Amino acid sequence: MIKSIVFDFNGVFAKAIELRLVDRICAIKGFGKWIALSNYYLNIAQFELGFFSPQDFWKKIFPSISREEYLAYVEGEYERRFPRNEELYTICAGLSKKYALYCISNSNFLQGKAMRKQKLYSPFREVFLSHETGKIKPFPDAYLNFLEKTGLKANECIYVDDSLRNVLPAMALGFAGIKFENNEQLKAKFKELGISF
Repeated sequence: MIKSIVFDFNGVFAKAIELRLVDRICAIKGFGKWIALSNYYLNIAQFELGFFSPQDFWKKIFPSISREEYLAYVEGEYERRFPRNEELYTICAGLSKKYALYCISNSNFLQGKAMRKQKLYSPFREVFLSHETGKIKPFPDAYLNFLEKTGLKANECIYVDDSLRNVLPAMALGFAGIKFENNEQLKAKFKELGISF
């Protein structure tokens, strides 16, 4: 019997802003996009595990970024309101009457702080953010940590993520899995699994 629905956050409830920031800073500073993206992908996992401060992470992407530029371009962007998937918040209001809703997300300090400030984690009973737990998807520890902390069994949970590489390990552990494409597809998948909202 399904007791819980566990969601990823970025790409499902809201769009992560980090890649948009890379594009913007490249344009402003005239920095090569492919070099910046290489630096980004080489360092993002360590950042999302909490090993780098936000300023250190962005300095690894853009070695010449000054403190003033970092504050204006990066921290300033996190202060803006994140566009949210309003329909999914409405769906979750219905789901939360029957199921415990949780979130497992690869995140970073600035993102977590901004999302909390904007109350974007409001549908969830608890959030498990990689930079706080030290566990990152798609590694099984992220899902096992969730199960240990909540006392749930994998076969009591549905896991929803926009990345198949994160859904498959959850399914291998016994979660029912849904790769999120859009709200209509998610509602159809919920119906297939007998989930009403």
